[in-house]
Amino acid sequence: MGPVSEAVRQALNQAVKTPCLRTSRLLEQELNTQGYPKHVFGRVNQKASIEAASESDRGITERLANAFDASLTAARLAMGIQQSDRTLTPRKCTQRFLCPSTDLAEWEPQDKRIKFGKPSIQFWAEEKEEKLRFRKYHPGDGLVSALVRDSGIGMSRQDMPKTILDLNSESKLRAFEAIGQFGHGGSSSLAFCESCLIITKPRFSANDQEFYWTLIFTEEEEGETKQSLIRKWFAEQDGMPLVGVIKDFQDFGSFLPGTSIWHFGYNRGGWITRIAGSGQENPWGRLGRLLFSYPLPFEIQGEFARTDTPTGHRTIKGAFYRLLDKKGDDAGVVEYASSEKSEKLIVEGESYGQFSVFVFVLRDRKGVRNYADIPHPIILTLNGQNHGEMTRTILVNANLPELASSSIVEVRLDGLEEEALREIISNSRETPKITPFTRVLKERLQELLGSDEALLDIEKKRQEEKAKKSNKDLNNRIERFLSEILSDAAGPADTAPGGDAPGTPGRRGDPRPEIPPNDPPRLLEFLDNRGFFISEGGTQLAKFKSDARPPKYSFHGDNPRCFALLKLSGPLQSRLSIVGKADINSRGYGHISLNCIEDPSQPIKDKMQLGELFVRIQCADGTTLESHAIVGVKPKSPVKERRRRQEVKTQINFGAPENEDLEELSELLAEENLLPFTQCTYLEKYREALGILQSETTYWGEKTDRDGISTLQVEINAGNPQFKKLLQSCRTSEERMVAKERYLRDVVLDCYQHCFKMDGLPDAVIEHALTEPEDGKRAAEIHLNNDKALRTALHELESSRDKVAQ
Repeated sequence: MGPVSEAVRQALNQAVKTPCLRTSRLLEQELNTQGYPKHVFGRVNQKASIEAASESDRGITERLANAFDASLTAARLAMGIQQSDRTLTPRKCTQRFLCPSTDLAEWEPQDKRIKFGKPSIQFWAEEKEEKLRFRKYHPGDGLVSALVRDSGIGMSRQDMPKTILDLNSESKLRAFEAIGQFGHGGSSSLAFCESCLIITKPRFSANDQEFYWTLIFTEEEEGETKQSLIRKWFAEQDGMPLVGVIKDFQDFGSFLPGTSIWHFGYNRGGWITRIAGSGQENPWGRLGRLLFSYPLPFEIQGEFARTDTPTGHRTIKGAFYRLLDKKGDDAGVVEYASSEKSEKLIVEGESYGQFSVFVFVLRDRKGVRNYADIPHPIILTLNGQNHGEMTRTILVNANLPELASSSIVEVRLDGLEEEALREIISNSRETPKITPFTRVLKERLQELLGSDEALLDIEKKRQEEKAKKSNKDLNNRIERFLSEILSDAAGPADTAPGGDAPGTPGRRGDPRPEIPPNDPPRLLEFLDNRGFFISEGGTQLAKFKSDARPPKYSFHGDNPRCFALLKLSGPLQSRLSIVGKADINSRGYGHISLNCIEDPSQPIKDKMQLGELFVRIQCADGTTLESHAIVGVKPKSPVKERRRRQEVKTQINFGAPENEDLEELSELLAEENLLPFTQCTYLEKYREALGILQSETTYWGEKTDRDGISTLQVEINAGNPQFKKLLQSCRTSEERMVAKERYLRDVVLDCYQHCFKMDGLPDAVIEHALTEPEDGKRAAEIHLNNDKALRTALHELESSRDKVAQ
């Protein structure tokens, strides 16, 4: 092993000083000329691991995750802790060494022995004419060279082939502070670039002058194979990465020790642009979303960091912490931020650990794009990293349709067991797998969202505001039309008795009153003094109220002051357990989730009291508050209800695009209250699904339940050119009203058929019809149905004129 040649040294220096495809190819050419050996990256079959990330933003995120891992390991070792253990999770390690506050993502080393800074990234635009070798298709977004750098632990020469140059390595399985564990996350970034330069130096090394490096490059595979390309890396004659001496490279000492990784010819993917805000079309918004609640910040450097300076830097933290910063700020960005809710994931009677839920409601739905992907505001995270997203359908199904477009929900999977994580998280980290585990997770999430007092209060207020602008006479006529169509829509309870139907009366109407906060608290009571009897195989929420507030009074965290306890006796006591706890929310309500395990071999036959449930709060003044309630179990029985008169309420609102003359449009439609497009939740959902202009949207409808009665909410674009053309073609106001109502009947019926189960249809047809399609698919169908409805209305208008003429 000798020093690199002068030609190689110059080529390496140039690639670092001017990162681009041209300098990387010169470096590759020089290493080839010098005859350096080549080793296969990881293994010959690379496809599955390297292409694990489906988008270029995921590839860079995985590299950043590795940089955070290296930083935390370096902090642990700097503090003299040689052995990692299960207590040093990424969040706890961060809080102990680098960021003491759990509500901030600040880089604040807690010991003078930690002398390094946060990870960083930097981008350099490639020339427009540059193309990647070995590829026929070249995306129109263009290419950059991308650097991900940390000043953490670094790597030894011996470790490089077993870690960063390997696939599915075991290096992180015993590093509990590390996010990674699958062994190929960072490697997925190679799928989006032509070559990759790695320079590293161990932080705790006896040799202060040596650093280690290699270039990963793409080469065509020889012989007949299904894998036409293969990635390799350059080595010394001894088969190990190349060695450099810092004194021979004047600028390298500024970023070593640590690890720097350059990606040459990286696919911009539509998100690597100069930062002019925190939306999803630039690194600030995109990477902040993909590292949603990772508790440490990173930095973007260089020309892409800002639009106001040619070069600069910008510190970025996860979207969760930016939302916390906006909670209660003067601008009023966040209307509501929930306390933590934690629940056990129980699948077929077995517990697989617990997950936690956090909810943010924004005042303006447009602000969602600064923190999340608008159609997918429900984010699944593992150790703070985004591992999948779900649509807002869950919020709609939780009877929160008005909040569905302005809410962001984080579901933290940190506490789940490995078996559950494997059943939920997909390799792409984009959408969860379709499994029983994911189904149960969605069901529990929907129940938790639908039981949050504060969310229900905000939803009710927003629905009432919108209902005030709805045309009551028009709604009544449409309701009479729908009453002739039998479905599963639920109207008021019938006058006939319900017989021996089980269950206790539900609560409808106005939200419960807000409990003013107090410290020290003086109030703690269960809401239902009749006790809680859980059906076999079911879960029930035991709700309570209090004037205590988190974070000081919480079930969660390192020093909780709230506690839940079951005191049970009898042969069935093992069947009942606490599976979740929700901290007291801003209105003064929390809950404890109780579950009764189902055992088909020994079914519960009779209602039975087993003991008591206690909730306690240890107050800061030394006193203890306590409330208790009777708990027990009961048989699993078919649900029996009062028969219901089949009825559906409608709420039809007309929206107006921003460029429309509202006065002229109101006169044309004979509608006094037109909603501005910013308040049209469903029309905006439609527009986003197809990527069309506001004026091109047509209508959208959703089902919700309000006070126990089914409501069909429909929004119609009054400014749609085809709709306006129909109304303008009418000769009289009477004709206009007839044409308008004829069109509305088709629109409402289309929405109705999509949302409600129709009587008399085969079950297979019903199941297929009510399966929630992707927003884009449904929006496309609506576009076609709208054209049919307009043509029908116009045809009937012309037919009626012909009859009059005859």
